[in-house]
Amino acid sequence: MRAPNFACFFDVDGVITKGPNFIAVAKPAIQMLIQLKVPVIFVSNTCMLESDKAKQLSAVLEVTIHPEQVVLAQTPMKTLTDFHNKHVLISGQGSSEEIAKMIGFKSVTTVEKVCEAFPELDMVDHMNRVRLSEMIRTQGLVHDENFRPVDAIVLLGEPVQWERALQVITDLLLTDGNPAIVPGGLNIDHDHIPVIACNRDLVFKAAADLPRFGHGAFLTCLETLYKSLSGNDLKYRAFVGKPYEISYQYAETMANKIALANGQPKVEKIYFVGDNPDVDIVGANMYNNILKQTMLPKISLSGYSLLSDPMFLSATACDSILVCTGVYDPKKHKIDGKNPWKLPTNIELDVLEAVKYVLLKEGRTGNVNY
Repeated sequence: MRAPNFACFFDVDGVITKGPNFIAVAKPAIQMLIQLKVPVIFVSNTCMLESDKAKQLSAVLEVTIHPEQVVLAQTPMKTLTDFHNKHVLISGQGSSEEIAKMIGFKSVTTVEKVCEAFPELDMVDHMNRVRLSEMIRTQGLVHDENFRPVDAIVLLGEPVQWERALQVITDLLLTDGNPAIVPGGLNIDHDHIPVIACNRDLVFKAAADLPRFGHGAFLTCLETLYKSLSGNDLKYRAFVGKPYEISYQYAETMANKIALANGQPKVEKIYFVGDNPDVDIVGANMYNNILKQTMLPKISLSGYSLLSDPMFLSATACDSILVCTGVYDPKKHKIDGKNPWKLPTNIELDVLEAVKYVLLKEGRTGNVNY
């Protein structure tokens, strides 16, 4: 039997899992591909440690998933080496600082630390107003004289306290990263410090009947507030995570490394299985456009960075497969036929049916038991 020259990429929420539960047919689907030695990569807009997500997936799928098979929202930031030595503010929750350092950022701070250095910034919390008044009464307004200005802002995911994060990040954008030096007016006529973000998902499918707000909802709030206060649009220096092409490129790089390590040929065809037409399908279709381009350098449709090293980029096509177990529910939603980017190559009931479709197209139906 010839070695496979294709790879399968999977979203996680809505494809492999649904809220705290896993989708039962995901286990035989993934095990089928592992049995055939097909490179499998999980591409999720979750922000956590790749090693932790790999452990979760290994437990529910009952097969070993390595961290190298997991590409999360922030993972492609490992390639943004120009920013790794800058002093950056990290916004997110959970292990955000640890994640940032794993990506490569060497000097990080947080919204909480900025508030400690400048206690007058967070005034949405009324208790902070009381504490600030007492500070001013007893010792005056005290700032951290050793505060190091922020060179860039890295948005890994939605924070717990949105109002505090929105205020402080906006402050940093309006003051060139140093709240100790306030400009004469709020309307600024020059670029703000660089902003790098991941995961534009407005919503995602969890246990609730209706989709939940994602990081994209937080970014929408930030963009609106910055525009209202400065009169200018918020600009991103780099954007990673789906639907941006760099995440699909990074996943392909990892798939090729797995294939070569197994003595298999490089990947020629990619199948991406997702549940969100606005994110997974749009991203896969934009990536297919990149793969079809003949000119060099290739041009990103989203306008953001692409990987510069083509050594492990070999695919010539990417099919998008939409499943009905997550955001997309055929009983409630219709595909926007007027937007070709949202049109999947194929629609399947669930991830198992999607894998059967892939194996049928690749002539592998006789090699496994369903």
